[in-house]
Amino acid sequence: MKKDEVPVGLITLGCAKNAVDSEYMLAELESAGFRLTENLSEARAIVVNTCAFIQPAKEESIETILEAARFKETGHCEVLAMVGCMAQRYCKELGREMPEVDIFLGFGQEQRRLGEELKAALGLELTSCLKRFSTRVVETANQGWAYLKISEGCNNRCNYCAIPLIRGNLKSRPEAEIVEEAVYLESLGVKELNLIAQDVTAYGLDRGREGALNHLLKSILAETGIPWIRLLYTHPGHLEVSLLELIVENNRLLPYLDMPIQHASDRILAAMGRGVTKKEMLEKIELARRILNRPVLRTTVLVGFPGERKAEFAELVEFIEQVRFDRLGGFIYSREEETPAAALRDSVPRAEKERRLETVLEIQREISAAANASRVGEVLQVLVERPVDSSEAPSPEYLWAGRSSVHAPEVDGVVYLALGPDVEERKIRPGRMARVRITDSGDYDLFGTLEQD
Repeated sequence: MKKDEVPVGLITLGCAKNAVDSEYMLAELESAGFRLTENLSEARAIVVNTCAFIQPAKEESIETILEAARFKETGHCEVLAMVGCMAQRYCKELGREMPEVDIFLGFGQEQRRLGEELKAALGLELTSCLKRFSTRVVETANQGWAYLKISEGCNNRCNYCAIPLIRGNLKSRPEAEIVEEAVYLESLGVKELNLIAQDVTAYGLDRGREGALNHLLKSILAETGIPWIRLLYTHPGHLEVSLLELIVENNRLLPYLDMPIQHASDRILAAMGRGVTKKEMLEKIELARRILNRPVLRTTVLVGFPGERKAEFAELVEFIEQVRFDRLGGFIYSREEETPAAALRDSVPRAEKERRLETVLEIQREISAAANASRVGEVLQVLVERPVDSSEAPSPEYLWAGRSSVHAPEVDGVVYLALGPDVEERKIRPGRMARVRITDSGDYDLFGTLEQD
């Protein structure tokens, strides 16, 4: 460590959007002369990037802040900063209730002041250090993948969702800026680019630009050679035929659709303010399966919304069993103040919400297991991510873990890798693309043997 570098801890909670925000903040901190440390006991400042999407996330954020505050007594921490969603939404209240926190910063330009705020709070004059082109320090680049945020905020205004209250209305980033960042990420060795937003299919609509997402994708394809480009979160109401056709025409655009449905009862969908019907969602799913070559469909559902009766829940279950999504995540409804749904009576008891979620996830477990079993015998390209230790490996021959194009990072399963004949382990490393023959499957993970290229 250089003598003028000050150790700082950075804890990230919540979604992929928060992870990208942390990467921007880390670059700002490094340029201000700070050094990231995972050892919080040595950090002179600790920054917690918080989430406030649902009640459990808020509780986790508060607990994490309180745990970090203990390092003021047991470690070297002098300054504790809360940034992100909680700070954006509850700054005034938390300023009164949490004296442990010294700095509150929300989003955007506020976070760009983080280095200056920390220096002032620590009474430091730090020399700036040179930084590379990017304003991000991408911690996953050594594994060959990265997120790329294309917009902020959301205009969909679902009645249960606090995101527009926290992150505001849709604000699409300039295309040139996004493409420039994609080129930079490729220079780091990134082979999988995951485009993220609250709704990627809404990109450009705030600027009155129809087809802006397609144009952006064509520009990224033209300016980079990144082999895997994935779209995460496509709203079913905004999914267009032209996007599906673009995907099928370009094998670098993965036929992976992350399309949260949230529910399948028209009455509940209307109460949620989703702006789409069950019939319309089913038509989009059938369209995707007709146009794309064996697409992977991922979705999210929300159970226990106010007024969800047994009949509506049964309708959701029937829809899941009919469509057979490759991937599915589920959440329990929690009341978020200031949202339209907060005025509704929370009619479903907590225990019943949990039972319904468990039912959905068990159905999906069986669907996922069957989908995985159908891939046994296939040869897939796999992005090698990391070695596995004996406590994780399902059996000793599986030495590495990675993901195929059918697995999105952090939310899907992995491919466990064994070495095939004549494959030298010294040639296997994180960030490498490898041919893998799938030999076995589990509920969520695949197992395979590395083959010679």
